[in-house]
Amino acid sequence: MNLRTQTLSRCIGAAALALSSFATFAADILIYSERDFYGSFAQLSRTEPYLPIGAARSVRVSSGVWDVCTGQNFQGECRRLTPGDYREVGGRGIDAILSVRDVTYAQGNVGYAAPKLQLYEGRQYRGRTLTLEQNAGDLGRAGFDDRASSAIVSGGTWEICTEYNFRGRCQALPPGNYPDLGAQLENRILSARALQPLNNPQSAPPARPNGDVIGAIAGAVIAGAIASQANSNNPAYTQQPYDRIRVEVFTDPNFQGSAVTFDSDVANLRNSGFNDRIQSMRVFGGTWEACENRDFSGVCLTFGPGDYRRLPPQLDRAISSMRQMTREPVWTGLNPSGGNFTLFEANGPRSRHPVWLFEDSDFRGATLRATGDVASLRDSVFNDRASGMFISWGTWQFCEHDNYGGRCFTAGPGQYAQMPAGMNDSISSFRRIR
Repeated sequence: MNLRTQTLSRCIGAAALALSSFATFAADILIYSERDFYGSFAQLSRTEPYLPIGAARSVRVSSGVWDVCTGQNFQGECRRLTPGDYREVGGRGIDAILSVRDVTYAQGNVGYAAPKLQLYEGRQYRGRTLTLEQNAGDLGRAGFDDRASSAIVSGGTWEICTEYNFRGRCQALPPGNYPDLGAQLENRILSARALQPLNNPQSAPPARPNGDVIGAIAGAVIAGAIASQANSNNPAYTQQPYDRIRVEVFTDPNFQGSAVTFDSDVANLRNSGFNDRIQSMRVFGGTWEACENRDFSGVCLTFGPGDYRRLPPQLDRAISSMRQMTREPVWTGLNPSGGNFTLFEANGPRSRHPVWLFEDSDFRGATLRATGDVASLRDSVFNDRASGMFISWGTWQFCEHDNYGGRCFTAGPGQYAQMPAGMNDSISSFRRIR
């Protein structure tokens, strides 16, 4: 066997190994009954022709590729969603979805949605629209310069910029719905382009007007997997593959008021105009720690990727420093009794426990704050009392009976103003699963 044949054989073997690693990859999707990740919710890991919560109006795709459809049993209008946050799954003319289908490995291909960006002239997807499936260095040629106020990304990750040829202030938009681009970008976008994966910038195929790139992407996925294996020790390849790590903070709830984006540590917000003023935030990449004092001291909480429409009371208008977390915080010392949870009455002191259960919905009432597994709440006053929760780190399973029995659901970092349908005032045990 000559050297060229040996090299080819190794590449094919590496590709097979990479694809076999994909085969063990689990697809997960979180569906919510209301927009902006509110209301009843459920985490799904398989195709569901009839949603357990009836209808969904917002979606978080944690992994895999999913078709979401407006009718039961995959009827009606369907959209293909890749990992990202979709605060309004329907967009224009669609109110809710009634079925979801895992298409990660459809027809033998690793699931893929061709790059697609829809820009809208008004907020909330109103007015004229422009659909892009390939890079546009000058939106003026389409008569859409300085016009975009909202956007929907249904394939790939796109970078939108305030100057021609992808210059000026730029922001990466992973798959998801953006009903308001914010004061710093609204009516200022002059160019947009589809970003390529960090681990293999040459591998992504050029977008074609008809979006037919499935054949081309198969080779790109194999090449990307090989590159990922080869660069597994490079820190750059452990990040979110498309979006730069950043957090956008706002002075008012619901992403209103003054805003600023941070993509590096800020030890002191004193001279930024945002010290003790932040009330909501969007985490686009990485996990961030926010602290009540400068130099990352005092009470701190971590926030994973997602939307936080109103900060938990312990940090509302109280943040003085922020930094990216590269490793899990140390939770020891948070529970004086030595157990895995502590109980506080309403308006209790600030703390950085990774799990908070609230007695009432909308983050009100007494709280149970935990650092680890709790096999039974039966001997506590919090058994069957949880109506809302906040998770700052990890993925947790919550169950209606002792020892993780009965009906259960899982949830990751985020704010949950209400429990899923049928689970309000029903939690008797919970544990961290990853």
